[in-house]
Amino acid sequence: MRRVFEGMGAVVDRKLGREPETQTGFTTTRLIERMKQLIEERSRTDESGRRIAPHLFKLKIEWGTHSEAPPEYIKELEHEVLAGAVDYINDRRLRTLAPVKVETSVDIFTTGIAVDPTFGEFEEELKQQDEAARHAKEVKGISIPKSLTPPASPDVAVTARVTLPGNPHEKVLMFRPGGRRLNVGRVSDNDLQLDHSSVSKIHASILMNREGTLLVADTGSTNGTYINGRRISYGEARQIEGGDVVGFGDVEVRFKRP
Repeated sequence: MRRVFEGMGAVVDRKLGREPETQTGFTTTRLIERMKQLIEERSRTDESGRRIAPHLFKLKIEWGTHSEAPPEYIKELEHEVLAGAVDYINDRRLRTLAPVKVETSVDIFTTGIAVDPTFGEFEEELKQQDEAARHAKEVKGISIPKSLTPPASPDVAVTARVTLPGNPHEKVLMFRPGGRRLNVGRVSDNDLQLDHSSVSKIHASILMNREGTLLVADTGSTNGTYINGRRISYGEARQIEGGDVVGFGDVEVRFKRP
């Protein structure tokens, strides 16, 4: 069966524009192994001492490659991810809060293919429970087992130095590795507001991935997003490195980490 999966994986990889690497195995094989690691990392212990695993697996495919792969190949990949997740959960004797399923989406911040195991509709409720447990521990001095309060990734402060005609300034942005995206645009409800006519209302998004790398993607702006003068294609996520000048329309921003 594994040979069948690997053979199918090689076809999927080619359809997605990625050749298999003979030394490290197929992309799909590494995808499943990484998924198993994430299941283990994100599983949690409930009040009864039972281990609970994520049940919703978000299969994310790089922008621009999804349309090149026939739907049947994506379905085969979904089936492989689902089978791998179910087998691992059963082998580890883990429970889930809902039936295991896979959802596929195109994501501009994904390179290649990735799987993100989540607790789906229970994610927010579990986060609130963790926050309540941490608060109780801090305020009331209650001893909470570490298994019930998994450590959150610390927020990272990034200073955005904005070169705005007539109004140069700095703003500190708080990122959480693997957390939500921050929006850049002209209107006030953006995380980084750039009040200039060359900037679209919602111009771009910035994300810090789980490895701590900053990525920027244009979200359909009129005047474009640039890194060191080179325009980013719509739907393309690009890494922001130290010293890079990121242009949103005619506004230049440098991002500095501590």
